[in-house]
Amino acid sequence: MDSPRSDQAWIELINLTMNTTEQTAEETIYVVAPQLVALGSALEPLSKAARYALRRKVPQTDQRFVVVDDLLRHLGVIEHALSGLGARLEGLMTDVIQNGEANAIDVGRSVGRLEQVLWEFVDGYIDAKSCQEGPESVQAQALILGVYRHHIESICNWLDELVTTVLHPEQALDLRGIKPSSDVTLKVSLNMTNPPEMSQIDILVKSLLAQAEEAVAAQSYAGMAREAKPGVLSALGALAFGLAATSAICRKKHE
Repeated sequence: MDSPRSDQAWIELINLTMNTTEQTAEETIYVVAPQLVALGSALEPLSKAARYALRRKVPQTDQRFVVVDDLLRHLGVIEHALSGLGARLEGLMTDVIQNGEANAIDVGRSVGRLEQVLWEFVDGYIDAKSCQEGPESVQAQALILGVYRHHIESICNWLDELVTTVLHPEQALDLRGIKPSSDVTLKVSLNMTNPPEMSQIDILVKSLLAQAEEAVAAQSYAGMAREAKPGVLSALGALAFGLAATSAICRKKHE
């Protein structure tokens, strides 16, 4: 299995055009399309809610974090969310940003779909954090939480930039060092990279797989019954595949 690299990424660009900028002797008036203003207002609460979910204390459940099973399950959640994210961003572009006739219903529908994907990450994070950690699982649990946190914060940073761009265009232009003109297009990029924790999970999985293979070999050499180990090897193989698949999603638009 190829080790995932933390510098691999896929990038989505949102192009925002300010149709006209009217300049008078006293001030510059920024004119942003109505559907973009509505979009910014609808998106603004999302990053705040997601960031709060990362900060708040999560009640512990009776469920213990099982290294192989829970890593495999959460990598599946992350892979599914990443797979759906691109389509949601394309929906924002076609249904709202590039659609001058978009109304409040169109905006709400597109924002709701994006929120659904964001909350797949948030709900997964909360689920992992609510599990009780043990000596054998503390590292794996911390790593998967780091993966969730990385993706959530990446999306939140992008949301904040997008909201600032459409609701506070003067500030967005100043940050970019762009002078107002009659027609300005700003690019707001969502850069989804492989979290550094993915490489550490890869190392952990390879270590667990090597230990399981050694145990099977030892049992075989001693003539002992081998009932449980093949199941462990199968689970670790599935985990390695899930890790590679999740990393590949972040690679596919970078290559």
